[in-house]
Amino acid sequence: MMMRLCLGLIGVWIAAGGLRAALPEWKSDPAKAAAELEVQWRHVENPQRAVGIRGLLRFAVEANGIGWRPDRVEAALRRARTMQDLKTGSPTYGNFQWNSGQAGITDLNAVEFASQLLGLIRKAQSERLTPAARATVDAMMADAVAGLRSHTVNVEYTNIFVMKAWGLIAIGETLGQAETAADGYRRFDEWLAYTAQYGIGEYGAVVYYGIDLDSLALIARWAGRPEARANAERAIRYLWTDLAANWWAPGDRMGGTNARTYDYLFGTGYTEAHTWTAGWLRQPPDLEGAGWIGGVQPNHTTFRNAVLRRPDPEWTEAIRGQVPRTVVQSWGPKPEQTAVNWIGRGVSLASSGASRSRDERTLVLNLGASPAVPQLTLFMEGRGDPYGLRKLVGGKALHLTPFLATVQRGPEVLQVLSDEPVRPGSRNRPGELSYFATHFTVPAQAEVWFGDERAKPGPATAPTEVPAGRAIFVRLGDAVVGLRILMATTTANGPAPVRFVADGANDAARRITILHAAEDPRGRATAAVWLRVADGLDEATFAAWRREFAGAVGRADLAGGTLKAEVAGLAGPLRVEADVEKGERIRLEGGEPWALLGVNGRDVGREIWSAAGR
Repeated sequence: MMMRLCLGLIGVWIAAGGLRAALPEWKSDPAKAAAELEVQWRHVENPQRAVGIRGLLRFAVEANGIGWRPDRVEAALRRARTMQDLKTGSPTYGNFQWNSGQAGITDLNAVEFASQLLGLIRKAQSERLTPAARATVDAMMADAVAGLRSHTVNVEYTNIFVMKAWGLIAIGETLGQAETAADGYRRFDEWLAYTAQYGIGEYGAVVYYGIDLDSLALIARWAGRPEARANAERAIRYLWTDLAANWWAPGDRMGGTNARTYDYLFGTGYTEAHTWTAGWLRQPPDLEGAGWIGGVQPNHTTFRNAVLRRPDPEWTEAIRGQVPRTVVQSWGPKPEQTAVNWIGRGVSLASSGASRSRDERTLVLNLGASPAVPQLTLFMEGRGDPYGLRKLVGGKALHLTPFLATVQRGPEVLQVLSDEPVRPGSRNRPGELSYFATHFTVPAQAEVWFGDERAKPGPATAPTEVPAGRAIFVRLGDAVVGLRILMATTTANGPAPVRFVADGANDAARRITILHAAEDPRGRATAAVWLRVADGLDEATFAAWRREFAGAVGRADLAGGTLKAEVAGLAGPLRVEADVEKGERIRLEGGEPWALLGVNGRDVGREIWSAAGR
């Protein structure tokens, strides 16, 4: 324990500036970069090989950035132009094919991603373009304005909204279109005002915070208006403060809940491109290569360095040093659109008050002092995908979005989940789901206890049954997670079985599964769970802690569609009353007070934006 603490303090000192020059950098070997571009060129020049618009333009950015083969940069841009919708009267005029192998425009976000890179090319690399290449870029940018404007994006769709603002600013200022640039600045101001009042809509998004930081860095560096550059810097500070507040240092990862994620088990994502250069990771990240030709190329650093903006240590290090800490953040205008994260030395517990999307995680815990330890998550699912490994649209694992009612106070949470997966108006059609369950994933490295007895999982064909009403404990090192299932119903309104399963002997995680329906579900099922965490426990205190939590008063009752749950929390009662059928939260009591972005009772988010008069 002392060694871990010392290492943590050394890491904080380094990140705070003790060895500032030693922070990681994106470095490239020019010869290897040229060789990587040569391999990619074989894809670019072959019209029979499908390429993505992001990869094609990233190729142009990287090649042009090192002055490699201007003729091939020109050819790549010509091919990108063929992927733009130029049909007169088309509702997607100016947008781009996401992939050249697809017929037509299938992903409207393509125009934002394309404009992000086109804007960088013209703002930072114009002098290296041939006249023909520059003319092609300008033509694509001019026509992209219509695509950007016709693509309706809500302000809480953070990464695309900010990217759209940058695209319009860059195009307008490059082409001398004052109205287009003003449109971009207006949208950026709209996002700033929303975020200053309600927080980040795509909160905790381990992929999209990185994309947000990319676009904000481009605005901060190349926007023409000084006030916009200053506001982009303030937004960058807000995001880094959020990252610092929710950072789980023992696992080198963001530790809280996520509006969207691609990695259910480990919580990794593209944001690590930024946390790596901040010095927060022990190993270089394995970045996703979405859209890039041939995946991530280690010597392609032009874009990475263009958007590099390390956090100032005073933004982050005092916050990261507060352990334990309780983080409260808003992510929308409704009271339930709030996330809470309690971070200790050996365990963390985070929850969200509402569902947002099918690729979210609304209850997340961390144990252990290694990135190799998977996170603990609780979610409803029906596709036979208890670990989020079956990727569907865009590489995402899409699960159910139940009605949630949540109260969290420090290291414990009371959460209600309820869903009717095949209800009228649902995205799920009869026959699409193979079962209906609530899964609680646990690291394979951890001990699992049912009350005072160690438990072993069974295979999916012969799972270990969890005794009804028995408290469940997950322990790793000196830290523990306690779980009590106060209520779990089947779709037939009976008590749902709870099972402990190891799907594979070498899997990183196991699962505690509440089985609401063993086949395609017809009807509603509900679960009410109470979780409490602690660290610093030896064998004696672990035993006492188990007895205390197992014996604490907690109940949940469901009558006429209304669920009432109450538990004896450490700091007072936690209460939830909700009409699960109507999806209405009637009463939530005992939780943390609201904050825009609060850390241990101090609303640091408000402070950041108040300094700007917002």
